[in-house]
Amino acid sequence: MADATTTAAPARRAHPAHSALVGLTTLGVLLQGLWAGLFLGGTDDPGTWYDVHKHGAEATVALAALATVAAFVWLRHRTPVVVATALLFVLLVVEMLLGLADSSAAVAVHVPLAMLIMGLAVWLPVQARRG
Repeated sequence: MADATTTAAPARRAHPAHSALVGLTTLGVLLQGLWAGLFLGGTDDPGTWYDVHKHGAEATVALAALATVAAFVWLRHRTPVVVATALLFVLLVVEMLLGLADSSAAVAVHVPLAMLIMGLAVWLPVQARRG
């Protein structure tokens, strides 16, 4: 009878570049929520935090784009990871465009979409590790 440790499939690891880029993207998503709270919360200088939030979005989208390239290059055989990484990038672009729109309807979609993006950003590294 085979021992459980010899029959278990080896743990798959995501490529280190993809992991690092997704991790930095996730950090960017988390910081976006913090910065949005600072300028929406009625601080003395909301304009500064708005600018930080805007430039943080640009950096986070750039990191997600690099993570997507890394997924296509090193993880192309892992379709769910590639698709999820590309989806994260697309949703971040949509999120950034909604943030640039000057309407209450855009904000009504922007905030819930941010929660969805955070969930995807947390789920993605778990999925990449599981294989």
